[in-house]
Amino acid sequence: MTSDTSIHMQPRTLETIRSLFTPKRFLFGCLAASALATSSACTTTNPYTGEEQLAIYDDAQLAEVSAQAWAELQATTPTINSGATYNRVMRVWNRVAAATPKASESWDVKVFDTGEVNAFVMPGNRVGVYRGLLELVENDDQLAAVLGHEVGHSIYRHANERASRAAIASGVAQVGGAVVGGATDGAVSAEDVAALGSVAGNLGVVLPYSRNAELEADLAGVDYMHNAGYDASAAVRLWELMAANNSARVSVFLSTHPDPEIRRQRIADYIQQKGY
Repeated sequence: MTSDTSIHMQPRTLETIRSLFTPKRFLFGCLAASALATSSACTTTNPYTGEEQLAIYDDAQLAEVSAQAWAELQATTPTINSGATYNRVMRVWNRVAAATPKASESWDVKVFDTGEVNAFVMPGNRVGVYRGLLELVENDDQLAAVLGHEVGHSIYRHANERASRAAIASGVAQVGGAVVGGATDGAVSAEDVAALGSVAGNLGVVLPYSRNAELEADLAGVDYMHNAGYDASAAVRLWELMAANNSARVSVFLSTHPDPEIRRQRIADYIQQKGY
């Protein structure tokens, strides 16, 4: 199942996205520099979970920034827009999405026609699924586990949290107030966000989320797939399958995530705890 196309496509795809975010100037949409000195200064309530969460950026701003990368990815990577493969993804997606706190929202879902074993979500409710992943999973239940996981990232606002933490950790936040004071329209461009060490610009496509975020999305995904009527135990089998098929095209996906065995065990424990 090894695909030369997938091995070579990955660097080109990431480089294409990176090229969209060239540092130019700093711009922040939260508070002045004095407030940004501590991470607690920019916590907001997550509208989906009700939890307090670090978020320097407005979600709509990150969605606007990600639109350029999303468009460029579609322009440089072949997509599948009809037929059995596309219909399969959309059938499973529609069931899973309808069982989440974002059931009433619109999503843009694309199936990319390369051998990469991958899936991702970007701000603005944009989801990408690669053909290589569809060739690896054994059934729709395992696919539902992946799609539920991606929705989990969106609902828990992991892209915003990651970009916010990177901004504060880099020390850029200390000078942000002076710059934002000179802004008049509050708009955030791709170049602005790239000034945060290019983390926000990557938006979860180039750089991985933290291990905690990945595990959090795993468990949320189990809830969503279960609510959608899929077999939650398929999430356990998914990571057994990932570990067993650690070929070149799978290793790229695994390298950006916690150890498969850790994920498998935590998911198994969670399913038992929930009684799924």
